[in-house]
Amino acid sequence: MPSRALLVRRLTALVVLGAALWSGVGGYAITVQRGGGDHQTADWLISYPGEFLRRGLFGELLLRSTPPGTATLWILFAIQVALYLPILLYVLWFLERRSWSWSAIALACSPAGLAFIGWDVVGGFRKEVLGFVALVLLAAARHSGNGLVKAAALVGSVGVWTLAVFSWESIAFMLPAVLFLLLAGTPLPLGRVFAGVFSGIAAVAVGLSVVFHGSAETPARLCQSLIDHGLSPDLCTGAIAWMGRDLNDSLQLVQQNLAVHSGYLAMAALAALPIVTTGWLRRYWPWALAMLVGIAPLFVLGIDYGRWIHILFLEIAICMMVASAELLESRHWTGLSTLLYVVLWGIPHAAPTAANVAGWPFKGLLATVIGWVQTGLLGLG
Repeated sequence: MPSRALLVRRLTALVVLGAALWSGVGGYAITVQRGGGDHQTADWLISYPGEFLRRGLFGELLLRSTPPGTATLWILFAIQVALYLPILLYVLWFLERRSWSWSAIALACSPAGLAFIGWDVVGGFRKEVLGFVALVLLAAARHSGNGLVKAAALVGSVGVWTLAVFSWESIAFMLPAVLFLLLAGTPLPLGRVFAGVFSGIAAVAVGLSVVFHGSAETPARLCQSLIDHGLSPDLCTGAIAWMGRDLNDSLQLVQQNLAVHSGYLAMAALAALPIVTTGWLRRYWPWALAMLVGIAPLFVLGIDYGRWIHILFLEIAICMMVASAELLESRHWTGLSTLLYVVLWGIPHAAPTAANVAGWPFKGLLATVIGWVQTGLLGLG
């Protein structure tokens, strides 16, 4: 029978992850019910409007395989939610393998990790989840002792990676994490061959995204394809509108918001705590540095700094979860320190407004629960 201490640790982790997923999935369902989000939903609807276009593979497949009308939005919603399932299962399996230790809970339940999608719902359900699934499949291949399962996971990861980088070329910046899972420690079978395959696919996707970047007319064509599919033109104001802008527009927006983005330095430091307190970093710091350098261009190209921190943290966390217990356990993570860490803060996905706007940067489990209570009390009134 599990000890009381183990039950407390398990309950803590499950409550945090459960609340985050409840908040994230429920909040995004409301967005879909209202017609979808111009980024969360619309970015997945970018297709090939009569020509090849960067980021268009997933949307092309979706629009070709779904009936016209809002049913497409709910099918997309189901796919987006389902993509988080293998990540959640891998995280829970990791916690079970580590006996739900406080060090493991700090890593698995960090507000910068899987819980990120619950504390700032608008930042979740984006295309980077495809990259996370590819990493989880590689991690599963490292764990499996069955040759057929290992081969299936490797091939499946290649397939998901291909879909990912041709649906959002920036996922190619996660390549160092892919290479770590293929080559670090005891390499996977044919690890170097697969490393070449993953790298080649990423290079082709990035190259084509430069050549077929889009033009000023691209948003109108993409929007018309959605209207022809029975969807609202309101979806065309966010991610689709940005398909007509060039690199200078992105760089200018980042520059305009540098003062606000300085607030992310503290959040990045908080996100790093479950990483820097482990022996894993001391052994694999060159790989961690490569992952940081890989994601760094995103901080120059876009204002979603919270998302970029989330992507970096979760790719490193997935890599860490394949390590042995002695590389992950730290005496710094007690029940109190872990509880405070996973409850008291959260990362806004982007902050293009002034830092004194209500709700920034006060997010996280505690802020979410307070919001639920306030909503309930207002409902009673």
